[in-house]
Amino acid sequence: MRCICCTSIIKWELVRHPTQGTPIKIKHYATCETKNVIYLLKCLCSKVYVGQTSRSIKTRSKEHRGNICNFKQGSPTDTTVSRHFNTANHNQTQLKWMILEVIQSPLREGDMRQYLLQRESFWIKYSH
Repeated sequence: MRCICCTSIIKWELVRHPTQGTPIKIKHYATCETKNVIYLLKCLCSKVYVGQTSRSIKTRSKEHRGNICNFKQGSPTDTTVSRHFNTANHNQTQLKWMILEVIQSPLREGDMRQYLLQRESFWIKYSH
């Protein structure tokens, strides 16, 4: 049986910029077990969210889904993503994801965290 994370992956090598329509080539192969990634969450309404994690995307995706299912305003489950997917005409089944970048350099842990944040910032600016 396939995991819920794998069934919601966007499997494209080329995606269109959400607002400008320009093509973005995805250069990294990844699975739900891949770590140290910059990822994009997409809703059917075309809203996108860029995030980063040093853990597996499966773990991070499970957290996003948990926050959506257990959403309570003003609590730790009240995040940008969970708030969006708890609005009218939205639910967690509309949550799709893809890996934008896999960070593979042999960096020390502190350096890796900083580099993930830098690359996340780059992709946020690039995708909006």
